[in-house]
Amino acid sequence: MDTLDLMRTFVAVADTQSFTGAGRRLGRSKALISKHVGELEGRLGVRLINRTTRSVQVTEIGRAYYERVRTLIADFETLEETIKAESGQPRGRLRITAPQTLGEMELMEMLNAFRARFPALDVDIFLADRIVDMIGEGFDVALRVTTLQDSTLIARKLCDVRLLLCAAPAYLKRAGVPTKPQDLLGYACIVDTNIRWRDAWRFGSPEKEVVVRVEPCLTVNSATAVHRALRKGMGIGFIPEFAVARDLREGKLVTVLEPLTRHQLGVFLVYPHRMHLSAKVRAFIDFTVD
Repeated sequence: MDTLDLMRTFVAVADTQSFTGAGRRLGRSKALISKHVGELEGRLGVRLINRTTRSVQVTEIGRAYYERVRTLIADFETLEETIKAESGQPRGRLRITAPQTLGEMELMEMLNAFRARFPALDVDIFLADRIVDMIGEGFDVALRVTTLQDSTLIARKLCDVRLLLCAAPAYLKRAGVPTKPQDLLGYACIVDTNIRWRDAWRFGSPEKEVVVRVEPCLTVNSATAVHRALRKGMGIGFIPEFAVARDLREGKLVTVLEPLTRHQLGVFLVYPHRMHLSAKVRAFIDFTVD
């Protein structure tokens, strides 16, 4: 195997702290990953990784090598993709991660238009309602719906999205329409654990905030599942506006206590670094912003 591929293998192991994780990223077996790291160590004449039955740890010299090699690989890939882009369209595989509901309801339609513009690009999408380790799991770019915390990643805000308290008209006909936040203590409440405050529901302005600790009838880590539960008339719950916009227009769901629920999240494009943006990542960022 050539040295560049051995370097890529070592970087994948260092990023994931695992031969298994590196194999998953690169599509190779754990044994082959271990063999290639050993081959690189043999060429260099140094130990880059300490192996035990339970862990993989990068040595001190391995850490120094990793920092230099990661930059070299990024520079090489950027150069290669720039040359390809100048001779035609961006090409290769673009790995994207996004929240489940946003991906299913919004991203797929957008990617159809994106692929029509850039047919030489293959897109690999991973949908998950968790914060994915972009570097460790080998993603090029992420879409996140959140109040973004401090991060070493680069984030570009696309828009705001409201969190709405919603229910089905049939449920409200049975349970009655709440007129104040405290009324919710007697309702069947559906909680999405992806929302930071979970079952401590917040109403009003930051200056005059009312917090109601509800008793969930259903707790789930998916806005898609919350949406389906609301449609079935199981109860009342907070959900991002994009997930229920069509149902609100068609009257299948309605908002509750809307003047008191002005919560907003940001939709962000997140990517690991600004200096070595590949042509495929830049194309996706520009397209998504547009």
